[in-house]
Amino acid sequence: MPRLTAAQNEALDLHAAVCGELAFTMDLQPGDLQLLNNHVIYHGRTEYEDADGPDRDRLLLRLWIAPPNSRALPSGFETLWGATEPGAPRGGIAQPAKTD
Repeated sequence: MPRLTAAQNEALDLHAAVCGELAFTMDLQPGDLQLLNNHVIYHGRTEYEDADGPDRDRLLLRLWIAPPNSRALPSGFETLWGATEPGAPRGGIAQPAKTD
């Protein structure tokens, strides 16, 4: 992989500064639920330390939803997701179609 140019590094620094300036911070409490679309929102998590004591560790569960009405992804995303057309299931755990 080629080294980043000075202009590319400057662009990344500007991106980080703008993201920091416009960031929305959430303080999740026990029982809170957060749903995000990875293709629409740029997001991350801050550091976390478990509380002292037994059974006080944080429990973070992820759910990967591939809805039938998903939006199309940009050209070039085929490498990561395979199908990019709207409505295509991508990743997650495939569910069999219901048969009644």
